[in-house]
Order: sequence, then C-alpha cells, then structure tokens
Amino acid sequence: MKFAINENTIFQCGLFDFIQACAGSGCKAVELSYGKVMEALKFVPAGEIRAMIEASGLRVLSLNAFEDALLYPHENLAILRTEAELIAKVAESVACPAIVIPSSRWNPSLGSLPPRGRITEQYQECLSLIAEVFGEYSVEPLFEPIAYDKFIVGTPDWTNEILADPRLTTMRIVPDVHNLHVNGAGPGQLGNFKNAIGIIHIDDTQDPKQFSSHVAKTRAFPGEGIASATSWVEEAGKIGYDGYYSLELFSDSIYALNCEEAAKLCMNKLLAFERLIVSN
Repeated sequence: MKFAINENTIFQCGLFDFIQACAGSGCKAVELSYGKVMEALKFVPAGEIRAMIEASGLRVLSLNAFEDALLYPHENLAILRTEAELIAKVAESVACPAIVIPSSRWNPSLGSLPPRGRITEQYQECLSLIAEVFGEYSVEPLFEPIAYDKFIVGTPDWTNEILADPRLTTMRIVPDVHNLHVNGAGPGQLGNFKNAIGIIHIDDTQDPKQFSSHVAKTRAFPGEGIASATSWVEEAGKIGYDGYYSLELFSDSIYALNCEEAAKLCMNKLLAFERLIVSN
C-alpha cells in the first residue's frame, strides 16, 4: 500500500518540522496544510521551501484545503475567483499538484438552507469556476464529499449529480472513510461514485461511547474503529484503486507529542494496518 500523512494529523509544528519528521519516519508522501504553507511563505522564499521538500524525498500529493468555497452566491463569484487564485498561487509556489475542496458547511445563523436543486447549481457553478482558475496554474481540484449534516453533500448520488456537469466530469474525488461512514451506506458506496478517486483519506471512527465533543475528533487510526477501514480498502481494490491512502486525524493525543514522535507513531499505525489488510 502507498501511504501518506496529512499535515492536519501533525499540526503542532511548522511546515519544515513536519516535512523533516515525516521523512525521518519512513513516510513517502504528504498532504500539506494550506495554513502552514501560507505561514512559511510569509517568511521563507518559495524556492527554499521547494528545495527543502525536494531534498526530503517526499512526494507532495495535495494542499488541504480550500474550505467552504462552494456555496458562494452568484453575485459574489468575483470574490471566489480571487480566493481561488490565491490558493492556486500558494500551491504553485511550492510545486503542489492538487488542492482538496471539501463539501461546504452551511451556517444556519445566515438563514435557511437553500433547496437541493439550488445547492446543486451553486456547487456546480463554484466548482467550475475553481477548476477554471486552478487550470491556469496547472493545479488539480479534488472534491471531498462529507456526510455530516452541516457539510450537506456526502453521498455518491448527490456527488454524481453535481459532477455530471460537463465541466466537472473529469474532476477526481477524495473519499474519507470517517466522513462517509456517517451516511450509513458502508464501503460499497466507493463503487457508486462515477468520478475517479484521486486520494483516499484513511482513518476510522471511534465507538460512539468514546466520542469527544468535537465531531472532527471522533476519528480513530484505521483498523481501530467501528467503520471497518479494512473493508473500505478491500472495496477500493475491487474498483481498481491503486493510489495513496493518506492518514487524516484530528487527535489531541497526537498533538501532545513532538512532531518526530507523532510521525513515527502514525507510520507504525499505518504499517500495522497494512499487516492487518494482508492477514485478511
């Protein structure tokens, strides 16, 4: 299996320390944090950042993430374009080939949720604009469906409906085991997505009795939760996926470690998960 570590998983350090820790752990690929890259670019020339990443031997898969970008009203699209240009320039500056675009969250304090048809239209309009802008920078947009209610779009059917737009049929997706487990359809839903998979975020889901107060922190290492991450990998193999499995957790216990310890723990857990897959 090809593993990567998402910088959200080891967020307690700066970009350089994250890269060095992942390289030292035996990891071969990473997903970078938009916030951490921006932080570094304010002080370090982009060329130095690219050189450091290249020297590490790590492959950069994506920049995470262009959040809450898909419900912009039509009259605000100029703002979306400007924001898309900024994040695309950031990705380009560090030779990052793709940017993850998660399903947008709805803020109920701003009014009632639009009807499904209007949401579909807004997603299509916004994703198409983002894809157009990213194309100018040779950066690939990757759509991540998320099944939690406030994120709205988290099923294959609705994702397929949105991406059926002729401008979006080649846009790859980023399934996340934990985020899709919530919709109850199980690992078989991976085969129901019509668009190709770009990256799989590999994780698991804690038993509800252990859930923390924040939904993002209800994730578990793959193979250590109730979402049966092994079944998701098996299903991915059935549909011909042979790409990267990127670990994305939001864990206070990982954040309490120094970055080297955290990276080694993550790789040990991923390798243990691989052995579990092989044993099955």
